[in-house]
Amino acid sequence: MILSLLALATASAAPFADQVHRTSVDHQGRSLDVTYRADAKVSTRQIGMSAGTRPTTERCLWAARVAVVRDVAGTKGASLSHRLDADKMIRGSHFGKCSENRAQVALSIVRRSNEVKAHLAEVARGDGVRLANDISSAKHFAAN
Repeated sequence: MILSLLALATASAAPFADQVHRTSVDHQGRSLDVTYRADAKVSTRQIGMSAGTRPTTERCLWAARVAVVRDVAGTKGASLSHRLDADKMIRGSHFGKCSENRAQVALSIVRRSNEVKAHLAEVARGDGVRLANDISSAKHFAAN
């Protein structure tokens, strides 16, 4: 029981912290390790009302904005990190109050982690040209 509560608390704090997509690229004869990781911000909004003895219409609307952060690691320990313009919104709702449904919201978000994995892979596939430009720019600035 305590472990499941701990897992839920961890999931709500950083729901996709373990979601990464790793690849390597060759740039001017050097192999560089590239990691695409998810950075999520979760927000909730309460709608509806509860009026005495009448049935409640309260719902908790939640949204997770998943950003993609690209980390490039060089062979000499240098690294380059960049947040890409490729946010994905994942939305859902639960019956009842947000304050009473934090665990259910966290579980719903974690259950949709396959969408995040697919999004990271899609962003990585389309990032080749920009990645090469960013590496070249960083190398140019480092040389000056």
